[in-house]
Amino acid sequence: MNTKRFHFPALGLAVIGATMISAGCASHRGAEPMAKISGDGDIAVPMTYRSWTRFVPTVDKVDAGQVREIYINPVGLTVRKGEAFPAGTVSVMEIYGARKDSAGKVIKNAEGRLIKGELSRIFVMAKGEGWGASLPAGTLGNGDWLYGAWLADGTTAATADFAACRSCHLPMAATDFMARYDEHFVTRMR
Repeated sequence: MNTKRFHFPALGLAVIGATMISAGCASHRGAEPMAKISGDGDIAVPMTYRSWTRFVPTVDKVDAGQVREIYINPVGLTVRKGEAFPAGTVSVMEIYGARKDSAGKVIKNAEGRLIKGELSRIFVMAKGEGWGASLPAGTLGNGDWLYGAWLADGTTAATADFAACRSCHLPMAATDFMARYDEHFVTRMR
């Protein structure tokens, strides 16, 4: 795994490096050039992602005993339904363990929702122009998306193998490999 890590600017705008700048995308305010990202694992946790818009409301995964919070940066919010996300889009998903009772059964609140426990992992997916084409041969393609997976501290790698991330997103090719794409637009319409 490449040990180089990149953080996105404090304003929450993803800067996707020299490839975007050469493509004329340097007009994003707060953009700063950075070294080329070479693959999965190079996508760090953006420092201010919690100030971003929630992509969808909190997601309960009862079978997995998880509560998920998903954020998207301002670049990603520019997409319209039916469009692919632009280069520069970054999405962050926090995974919390659901609280459990003494018998190990998940606890639900009065509305039937899981109750969030401790943060366990943070997953990041980011899209950059041409990133998919630069991946090693045999890598399961997800367009130009790359992935990062971190423990709760946001700095310790949770994995060096991103095949599970890529496999999970592969069936979502029609929605630019983004889970809950349609739900996002329903939520945005409200």
